[in-house]
Amino acid sequence: MAVSNGNGGGTVEELGTLELEWRDEQMQRVRAVFASVDVDAADSDLRAAVLGQLPDRSTDLVAGIGVFRDLLRVEHRPDRFRRLLRIWSGKVGSAVRSGEFSTAGLWMRALTEAPVFAEEFASLVATARKELSRPDLFDVLVTRLVAAKTSASATPLLAAWGEPFVEYLIGQMVVEKPVVNRRHLVDFLGMAGRGDARLLTARLADPRWFIVRNVATAIGRAGRVTALPALESSMNHEDDRVRVEVLRAIAILRGDDSTPSVVAALADASPKVRRAAASILRASASPDVVPGIVDALERNLGSAEDGRRLVEIIAERRGDQVVEALERLSSKKFTIGGSKAVRDAARDALKGWRS
Repeated sequence: MAVSNGNGGGTVEELGTLELEWRDEQMQRVRAVFASVDVDAADSDLRAAVLGQLPDRSTDLVAGIGVFRDLLRVEHRPDRFRRLLRIWSGKVGSAVRSGEFSTAGLWMRALTEAPVFAEEFASLVATARKELSRPDLFDVLVTRLVAAKTSASATPLLAAWGEPFVEYLIGQMVVEKPVVNRRHLVDFLGMAGRGDARLLTARLADPRWFIVRNVATAIGRAGRVTALPALESSMNHEDDRVRVEVLRAIAILRGDDSTPSVVAALADASPKVRRAAASILRASASPDVVPGIVDALERNLGSAEDGRRLVEIIAERRGDQVVEALERLSSKKFTIGGSKAVRDAARDALKGWRS
């Protein structure tokens, strides 16, 4: 209904909306008062009974989103459907600007998750999502995220926003002065990839090495094991800075099962990658670490410095396999491509164990 109230104050519909908003605001103020009062035990039941009659915003939000999805399901008039999309866009945008990430995520997913609208409106939805995904709104979003004490509640929102937000983050990584620090961009990229790792793995083919490096780091933080095949293929990347981050991501996703991949990286041509592999092995609790290192040393992987570092990693551990490994490496009959440094390091470590 769009009838004017005759006083220049807007339509009846608008006045009704304002009245509802005012009423809700007053109820919330009353709720806050009751919740803050320190009452005696005798009054606690009364307070609980009164609070139970007042509206709770979280309940209203869930109910409102339920109604919105019901309307999406039954609406078949294009003009009315566009109106629903405008409401949706306004809800998401308003929540983002106010830093209510959880609310924004709920509204975003109300449209994008398990779609209930008619297929004929798919193009309208795509247009609405594109129009919502404006750089200025993304600027506000990342700024609010950095300012927030914790951004964990924004994960569903970023994951549901998907490709447009990932594209924005990648774009920010290449500009001279990004809106927020680049390390935050990588964090947010990882959050965006938790819903669908393909949003990130597709970027591993980017020709810019620093983008691939950042994406690899983000994949590790996203925690999606489905990204492993793409990561493992990227261990052939020409830039060793990329291979370091790819290896770290593989170690994060595979956990202790990553030992064979990490040991294989000890043969990498780059000292940076070999050092990264050694650090990962040092931090791993896998029982496969010691046998893997011994095998790598037997095959003369890496330099003398690498060998000494790997022997140190063995000696830092505990268990019978450590003594056996050191004895094997220090044996006079044992040859490691003539690497005296490894044998000496193993003998010194063995003395320390026996003393």
